[in-house]
Amino acid sequence: MAKKQHNLNHLTSRPAAAKLDELLLGSTPDTPTVTATIEKVVEKTRFTNVLPTDTFRRLHQLSFWSRQDMSDILDSALVAYFANQPDADKALPEKERLKRKMP
Repeated sequence: MAKKQHNLNHLTSRPAAAKLDELLLGSTPDTPTVTATIEKVVEKTRFTNVLPTDTFRRLHQLSFWSRQDMSDILDSALVAYFANQPDADKALPEKERLKRKMP
């Protein structure tokens, strides 16, 4: 006995298929335009320093409880400190810049 073939064409209409193609291919003029914002990537430099043990402990504790990176905490603290230090914005002499291997 031969298997009966079912005609399923009535389940998908042509307009729905056309809309699906337009949705997938984006050929409709109503397609929303997506704009991406590119954030400026801040260049970072790794360095080693020595802190008093109590300060180091407090830095770790703040980092844990505030859920912030230690580098972000240090950066915020130093930026606030530099705001009151005009020498922080003075460029180093070229010889000193090279000696300190600064960019």
